[in-house]
Amino acid sequence: MSLPRDRCHECDPEAVFDLADGGLGPARKREVRDHLEECPGCKDLYGRELGLSRSLCSLEYAEIKSGYIPRSVAMALPTRRLSARFMWTLLAAALLVISLLALELHRSDPIAPMVDFLGMFWGFLAGAADVARASLATAAPVLLVALGVGAALDLIIAAAVFTALRFRRA
Repeated sequence: MSLPRDRCHECDPEAVFDLADGGLGPARKREVRDHLEECPGCKDLYGRELGLSRSLCSLEYAEIKSGYIPRSVAMALPTRRLSARFMWTLLAAALLVISLLALELHRSDPIAPMVDFLGMFWGFLAGAADVARASLATAAPVLLVALGVGAALDLIIAAAVFTALRFRRA
């Protein structure tokens, strides 16, 4: 594992993980520690793994059993960089375009089912709007009468309260 500084691209991250977990024999442990002194990238990875191991070891068994992962542990987990995620997104989009072109070149129309589905969905929405409009048109007279009765009751209550307050002051 001891590599010259110009060959650090051949690092063994699995050995660094094993060292942080305490799963290496004495000879291999010495080799990996020597490499860590020469390679800043692996030294940084080792530090992050030690922090993650400490976080995981500090958990109580009940927390692990319930399936809950504390925020500090979740945030310590390594994630892909934004550039890597962007490249995977570009790759997925390119594969989609290539497969659509391949289907188009083999004279199978991949767009037609999508257009048909959108047409069915639009028809469903238009039908639902017609049902809603008909329901509201049917309920409109009942709602209008209910609002009128409610307004009349509000006026009667307000007049009664006003009259009661007026006689009370007198």
